[in-house]
Amino acid sequence: MKSAGKRLVAVALLAALMGWLPVACANEPGPAERAGKAVDKAAEKTGKAVKKAGEKVGEGVETAGKAVKHAAKKTGEAVGNAVQKTGAAIEHAGEKVKPSSDKK
Repeated sequence: MKSAGKRLVAVALLAALMGWLPVACANEPGPAERAGKAVDKAAEKTGKAVKKAGEKVGEGVETAGKAVKHAAKKTGEAVGNAVQKTGAAIEHAGEKVKPSSDKK
């Protein structure tokens, strides 16, 4: 094959490849579309993470509320018992004290 024939075959082959290239790329998303999909995916993941975090915070608040309620109940019982014991001690002490005679 002469050099002119080789060039013709090379040009024809190159033209054929270039003709197929745009067809192959036409179905693929462009950079903007890929970036948009990436943003959508990131937003979806962030939304799920925020929802999960909110649920965890809610569970934590509920647990803390139960703990405070339990502690308040125990504290109330302890204070009530202390008041009863103090009252009983005061009554007992009052019974032992002899009334003093009035000096006029």
